[in-house]
Amino acid sequence: MLLVGWQGAGKSSAGNMILGGHKFHSGTRTEISLRRQAYVRGRRITIVDTPGWDWFSLHRTPAHIRKEIRRGAGLLHPGPHALLLVIPVFSSLTSKKRRALENHLEMFGKEVSFHTVVLFSCGDWLGPTSIEEQIQRTGGQLLNLMEYCWNYYHVIDSTNAEKGKEQVSDLLTKVEEMVAQNERPFLPVMLNEEMEDQTTCGICTLQ
Repeated sequence: MLLVGWQGAGKSSAGNMILGGHKFHSGTRTEISLRRQAYVRGRRITIVDTPGWDWFSLHRTPAHIRKEIRRGAGLLHPGPHALLLVIPVFSSLTSKKRRALENHLEMFGKEVSFHTVVLFSCGDWLGPTSIEEQIQRTGGQLLNLMEYCWNYYHVIDSTNAEKGKEQVSDLLTKVEEMVAQNERPFLPVMLNEEMEDQTTCGICTLQ
């Protein structure tokens, strides 16, 4: 699975929570794409954390960062089963920000929306409010983004270990359901020449 999103959205923390350990450095800016693995629910899960992109425009994200994000997808040859688009649950989403998110996602091709799960970080901010209530309350551009991603979304709370385990289990179930619905189980990506000798993971893996 490929973690993507804005700078400071909580991608590294989300990756650590999913893999159940300190696999990525959180709290500092990610400069290069990093691949890490762990066994979760008896399956080998592979996650790549990527540098954050600009909040407002694809063209404001430096070319070397865009290249590094695409290289991250190549680390999951033949392609990621899912893109996890990490968004802080308290973020306000304007039309400009939404278009920027979609433009960045489309770096991975026309099929990207079928392989994307919106992963809301900072779930503790919701308190007793459900994520469904929050989405409806926010409305507007967030609902448009949900439609773009075929209503695949999830929320995680990294402050509660026990609750977090349940949320990770539910997330993996949602990803598996999405993969089963897709014509192709993974999002195909073009590999750089130096990655052509990468081997694919076994059938028991989710990436």
